[in-house]
Amino acid sequence: MAVASRMQAVVACALVVLAGCDGGSGSAPATDVSVADAITTVAASSTTGVSTTIEVTTTGPTTTIAATTVPGQLGLSPDGPWHLVDSAPGVEGVGLVYELMPRLWVFLPTEVDLERGYLWTFNEEDRPIIEAYLMAVLTRYRSTDSVPATLDDPGWDLYYTPELKALVVPQYQAFSDRGIYADLDLGVVLRPRLTEDERSEDRAILLDCVSDGAVARTADGEYAPGATPGVVAHGYAFEMAKVDEAWKASGYNDEVSACSAG
Repeated sequence: MAVASRMQAVVACALVVLAGCDGGSGSAPATDVSVADAITTVAASSTTGVSTTIEVTTTGPTTTIAATTVPGQLGLSPDGPWHLVDSAPGVEGVGLVYELMPRLWVFLPTEVDLERGYLWTFNEEDRPIIEAYLMAVLTRYRSTDSVPATLDDPGWDLYYTPELKALVVPQYQAFSDRGIYADLDLGVVLRPRLTEDERSEDRAILLDCVSDGAVARTADGEYAPGATPGVVAHGYAFEMAKVDEAWKASGYNDEVSACSAG
């Protein structure tokens, strides 16, 4: 698998634009995570705390392609806030497609597909980590899709470590104070996968190639300064930590290899 062979959290704060600025959508500041492998190196500066910018090019309009869903018991927990659907924008392959909220989906492959780069397949062992990650992303979007932002969502405590929450929430509050919110616009599709790199009982590395059609808007509905509408592929590496028997997001960074086939 062409993924990072090593991933270490460092004491830094990576400031990336909320949504749709400087090339599509982005993320809130977080505990920076550096990832290195033979394909790419993404590292944070110990003096500036600014992460390397990823440039992933995708062009053309997003199309909706039906994905094959797999019947049976394999899937996300039935009591979660998601529901199984037949398709999501741009998704193809054999797997499960869930809608988490309007215009936010996740695709979980259930068959290896070398052509599309699907080497990891959804499984029961990884399900709790995947679900915690999805809840963390869902918390982010449902907290920041309006002005003022609703940053008292319990998900910030349930699915983020206290350290990561302390870095992320104030920055989203600052966006809200400026009258900026995240509009999912053309839709966001998550494609998370777990790696075996430094995997342990209480730590896991998750890569996600996000098809990101979100955009930042001002309170009056106009594009925020620097917002660029469209759909862009963004690669991320997330560190997930098990805290008091619950999986939580503890750090993340840009990772271009998350969108590399193989």
